[in-house]
Amino acid sequence: MAKKKGDSPEKRPKSAPKKPAARRPRPKPAADPVTPLGDRRAIEGAMWGALAPSGDDSAVMRAQEIMYDAVGQTDPKKRAKLAKQALTVSADCADAYVLLAEQAKGRQDALDLYVQGVAAGERAIGPETFRDDAGHFWGLLETRPYMRARSGLAMTLWSLGRREEAADHLRDMLRLNPGDNQGLRYTLAAWLVNLDRDEELAKLLKQFDEVSAMWAFTKALLAFRLSGDTPASRKILQAAHQTNEHIQDYLTGDKIIPTQPPGYYSPGETSEAAIYAIEHLSAWKSTPGAVTWVKSTLGENGPKFKEPEWTAAPDDRVKGRLAKVRQQPDVWQLDSRLLPKLMSDDGTLVQPYFHIVGNRSKGLVLAQDMGLEPPTAGMLWDLVARAIQKPSAGKPHRPSALEMPLGPDWDELQHHLEEIGIECVRADELDFINALFADLTEHLDQAKEPSLLDIPGVTPDRAGQFYEAAAEFYRAAPWKSAPSDNPIRVDGPAVQGGPWYAVVMGQMGMTLGLALYNDIRLLKRLLTGRMGDKKSALETEAMSLTFDPERDTSEADLLAIREHGWAIAGPEAYPTFFFKERGMSMRPLTLSEIDLLEACLRAIPAFMAARKPGDASAWTVDLDGSPLRLAWDGGS
Repeated sequence: MAKKKGDSPEKRPKSAPKKPAARRPRPKPAADPVTPLGDRRAIEGAMWGALAPSGDDSAVMRAQEIMYDAVGQTDPKKRAKLAKQALTVSADCADAYVLLAEQAKGRQDALDLYVQGVAAGERAIGPETFRDDAGHFWGLLETRPYMRARSGLAMTLWSLGRREEAADHLRDMLRLNPGDNQGLRYTLAAWLVNLDRDEELAKLLKQFDEVSAMWAFTKALLAFRLSGDTPASRKILQAAHQTNEHIQDYLTGDKIIPTQPPGYYSPGETSEAAIYAIEHLSAWKSTPGAVTWVKSTLGENGPKFKEPEWTAAPDDRVKGRLAKVRQQPDVWQLDSRLLPKLMSDDGTLVQPYFHIVGNRSKGLVLAQDMGLEPPTAGMLWDLVARAIQKPSAGKPHRPSALEMPLGPDWDELQHHLEEIGIECVRADELDFINALFADLTEHLDQAKEPSLLDIPGVTPDRAGQFYEAAAEFYRAAPWKSAPSDNPIRVDGPAVQGGPWYAVVMGQMGMTLGLALYNDIRLLKRLLTGRMGDKKSALETEAMSLTFDPERDTSEADLLAIREHGWAIAGPEAYPTFFFKERGMSMRPLTLSEIDLLEACLRAIPAFMAARKPGDASAWTVDLDGSPLRLAWDGGS
């Protein structure tokens, strides 16, 4: 049965200021996790008439009645008008500030309103409430506007990068209301991961020891952070999976997280999984290797590569049988090479070896196979034996000669082949097999996505520097402290088409990375939600780098990473980069754009450590002898 946000037993609202009263029975903590969503103010408004003490005509009470009317309005302008009216009745009406903050144009404006709302709530309920009623605040109807204002303040501080302050507010709110009817423990748990406060998270998990999926998966994440991939941590994760099997799909990206959270949830269902992912995906993604651990522990759908069965070593009886097969004056070629193609092996991308025997004299492929292991003498012997006895083209026969690569790894095979009368020729070039692989590569390249090495002017060494910068940026994790709506202005003599405005992505955990925009007005409309998704997609121009799992990376780049050993910070940290043009088209970056993006990747973590949001002074670094200037552009 679906759960809805519930309320503790209500008490009659008190007049302001509060007079000492008899002790109240303390409500028990909520037994089940509440949905941390919705607007309870409408419910409280319906209860207000029954619970308000008769004869109480204080200004705060009258203002609050106006606010309960305001939350019932669907027109934002009418809501705001009523909120302002409530403040003319009483400046101590915290809910009026909350509503105005919810409709503020920018987070800085919202912050100012929430600060005023918290102060108003403190004045309205009086200092004796904090002294006498700490521990059961939510059971008192008149404390709720204050708690709402303080919750909004905490969330806004977090979004502005003031993470420690935000967490401090939630900690104290849980002290005032350990029953946690607002569901703040779930938010605080995710924040503690972001702040690397594992010890404090362990205490919080123990304080609210519950059987919910939200708590079970957070316990699993903590276990991985503390001990890594161990039998004990896997057991905790598997137990969590039993509480809600849908959470895995959201964490691994197999299911898209909804843009709006559901208003209700049912334990074990997708609604609960969506709520958990919205709140906690950033915590999982900010823990290197955690998402990959989920995939490997709980499994991921995908074909399983079947390794062929090979002979451990050539058998004398088989040699005798092959020596009796008629021989023709053919020249064959044999080789084993890595296939220029990645394949899925139970969800993991692998690059198999391609083993092939060809008749050079007649231009025929006689036998072929694939395997994940490097070739051995027994493996190649089996392939040659198959080509002799059951060729894929032509009649069975032995060649007079077989050409194969140079190198000691082939010496043992040469010995066995010469025992059955085949002359072995060692060559550094195998023309027939080279031509076969060239045709195969051309066929596979037809559907290949562009690679970093396809960009004119980008060499393997230059690409390696770019990947190193991306890996350092990922390890620095600037999204842990970056404000969500305060871009960084980037300009300088060497910056083409500037100024650019950098946005660190990752505050919500959906996507980690860096984006550079060149239209600040459009960007601020985008950051504040004043432009719809469709319109923003059409009008936005930006270059971006995101960090993704291996499976979401260009195959050409993955092959180049393996070949050249470019730096990768973790299994979920493969860089994906492109330029989003107006309309819906995307193109590869140019060399100058690669240079700018790399410079920002290297400079922004240091800039954020040196200049906190709100500090308007510029920070300058050297970009190949030319200054690169960075500065906070201010809130939206």
